[in-house]
Amino acid sequence: MTPQALIQYINQIHKWAEGCCAPLFYRDDVDEQHNGSITFVDTGEEILGLTAGHVADSVIKYCDSSPGHECQVGFAKLNPKSLIARHTELDLATFRLSARFVTEAHKHPVTLRSWPPRPLSVGELGLFCGFPGIYRKESDQQIEMAFLYFVGCVESASDRHFGMALKIATAYSHGYERVPSNANLGGWSGGAVFRVIEDETIARLELAGIIYEYSPSFEIVLAHGVSCVAQDGTFTG
Repeated sequence: MTPQALIQYINQIHKWAEGCCAPLFYRDDVDEQHNGSITFVDTGEEILGLTAGHVADSVIKYCDSSPGHECQVGFAKLNPKSLIARHTELDLATFRLSARFVTEAHKHPVTLRSWPPRPLSVGELGLFCGFPGIYRKESDQQIEMAFLYFVGCVESASDRHFGMALKIATAYSHGYERVPSNANLGGWSGGAVFRVIEDETIARLELAGIIYEYSPSFEIVLAHGVSCVAQDGTFTG
């Protein structure tokens, strides 16, 4: 597949990727609005919401069923008690969801040919995506979010994480608008990373990890692989 054909494919398939992720909203103790991202996955045994551990920590800390303290995920409300597990070392957490919840959020879950997903290695092409808070627009009783994604080759990888420098000024990105250099992309933690699998005629996306950290100064994004997530949402390592 030529680079031009690959870009055209990614422009077409990014809506599918957006449909697998959602912004997650909550208010803190001083009524300040925050957001993260969450990724929906059907493991074949459970429908899970995968997110960064620090996002789940804030949901547990600030959200309950009282008015103004709910956790909004798209058009659905996330019950903090649906948390399955928070990894003790990695910045990862899992929530138990349902097909009805994902439908109410106007989304769809990622499905895979086999479980668990394989993390990205150095040199592999990935699509990193989520909902940065800088593109959050609030009005009366309504919040609008913009989906943002970057495509590039992984530059570093270990048994704990993988990542790349976005190099925003020259990167191939797509979203609400052209992203300024050194932009604060906080809020896309919990968003998905997909492996871009390509051959001569076709390409497809396959879940590879979850974003957990971004450095605006160095424009480096890091993600954890999710091979440690069991099909029931618990962690195996």
